[in-house]
Amino acid sequence: MVVVVGALLFHLVVTALAAPVALPGCPETCGNVTVPYPFGIGHGCFRDGFELACDETHPAAPPKLRFARNGVEVIDISLPSGTVRVATRMLGTDSSSSLPRQLNGSWPAGLPANGSLAVSTRHNRFVAMGCNLLANLVANDDDDYISVCAALCVVRSALPRDAAAASSCSGFGCCQTPVARGLPSYGVHLNDLTQRSVTVGSYGAAFIADGEWFAGEQRSLQLGFVADPRKLADSTAVPTVLEWSLDMDRDQDMFWYDTRVSQWTRCVSVHSAIDDAVDGNLYGRARCNCSKGYEGNPYLANGCQGMYRLQFSD
Repeated sequence: MVVVVGALLFHLVVTALAAPVALPGCPETCGNVTVPYPFGIGHGCFRDGFELACDETHPAAPPKLRFARNGVEVIDISLPSGTVRVATRMLGTDSSSSLPRQLNGSWPAGLPANGSLAVSTRHNRFVAMGCNLLANLVANDDDDYISVCAALCVVRSALPRDAAAASSCSGFGCCQTPVARGLPSYGVHLNDLTQRSVTVGSYGAAFIADGEWFAGEQRSLQLGFVADPRKLADSTAVPTVLEWSLDMDRDQDMFWYDTRVSQWTRCVSVHSAIDDAVDGNLYGRARCNCSKGYEGNPYLANGCQGMYRLQFSD
């Protein structure tokens, strides 16, 4: 028997929901970067410590998203991973005299000491380039050594000069090591291993870089360093990954306490869950993600919405 559905024939339509990003009435983008709450641009659009600014001062160039406090450029913000990629610079030192190279500087992101952001230990590498250079990453608050690596070679002319030779950063003219402790800022000490007079113009550089970015760029960076180390250091924007989190005491209004189980279970959005696996397992700090099958912003009311909606039409 043939059943004719006729007017009861339904067409299944699958549409993706547009999940909210920013607070109502607040800018959602700057240039090509999305700005999700708790970050925000303008009064009333951000949580304390998450204020951004959209730099549109150069009409011929695309707008740039920056931290309002220090002007550091923001490249990308990810809610699911709780990360912010920022553009930082290399620190370099050269010998303009016969004295050994030395630098006691600070890693230049300018984050507040007790703020909501810190360098990610999961995503970054501490890198140094040069000859006979000892690079130390140091905690500013207690002078503890965080990461140390040494770049060795007899003279700079011995550094790798072709792509195949520059494929590794394992100690010959270039070294890399994990960032062992996530902090908002660091001291950077660069010293000449020989502690002898050096050739005028010798140069060393150190930086904290997104590990994935550095893996793809290390050949060109080493070749550029051989060709003109000062130019490379002065012109290279290095992406560094920061992790951010909320203070569960100060930001209690962002979390939901379930009296049935006597614990904090989610953020503002109903379909969200707390992720307390913050980089460094910092006590009292947490983030949220949307529950499985939902996407959007867990820090907004109804911010996590179903990834798909089924619609039936005749």
